[in-house]
Amino acid sequence: MSLELELKGQLGEFAFDLSLSVPVRGVIGVFGPSGVGKTSLFRAICGLERGLQGRIVLNGDVLQDSEKRVFMLPEHRKIGVVFQDSRLFPHLTVRQNLRLAQQQAAQPQFGIEELAEACQFTELLDQPAPSLSAGQRQRVAIARALAASPRLLLLDEPLAALDLASRQHLMAFLNKVSERIPMLFISHSVSETLHLCDPIITMGNGHIERVGGPDEIGQHLPRRRGHGRVVRYNPETGELVLQLDDFAPDFEANQTIGLVSQPSWLKGRD
Repeated sequence: MSLELELKGQLGEFAFDLSLSVPVRGVIGVFGPSGVGKTSLFRAICGLERGLQGRIVLNGDVLQDSEKRVFMLPEHRKIGVVFQDSRLFPHLTVRQNLRLAQQQAAQPQFGIEELAEACQFTELLDQPAPSLSAGQRQRVAIARALAASPRLLLLDEPLAALDLASRQHLMAFLNKVSERIPMLFISHSVSETLHLCDPIITMGNGHIERVGGPDEIGQHLPRRRGHGRVVRYNPETGELVLQLDDFAPDFEANQTIGLVSQPSWLKGRD
């Protein structure tokens, strides 16, 4: 599968000039600072944004061609999307949300119980959607998108509301699922992006900056924070030994650093 797009236009005061041609397989990362247009790119691909002019072709299917006045409706594109806010139907239970999505699939690839177990919310299946925490809603939103068996899945910071253990579990699950359903994945976590994604697309203000593998793109990504595990701590001497993750910031001898125990960006909200 391949994705090709050429899009230009103005959304509010923001100018876009997007050009991309990339094979679609596995997990493709989309990385960039807040406000550069990553979510707008996703909205254009899935058909929710009509303000950009140009052409989008997915695996030979023309999704948009402004010159020929072609614009395929979102429901016909067979593209799943998970935004930062879960957007579950509030009047339905978790099971009913998944069943409704599953009915959209000509040949469902996943069962509801299978997804619930994989995304760790089996005990919530008969709970009303509004009763869920932020982390629980996000796990259900990922499962609901997969229940529809899309040909492409767009994930906009899908793990932001989860604790570290849940993020690692779902990263492994998504990586496995991507062998069947390719994904585009937005994350502000350098570690997440480099661990999960290949290739990686980096964006500047309204344009694509680079496309490449983790080794190449990793040299250009900011490494301002990371996480690790305390191996040894001696409160009397102050000696602290940490085991850092693979993509932690670079340190130098005698450098002063700040430490936060259980920082909010790693705390579970579920």
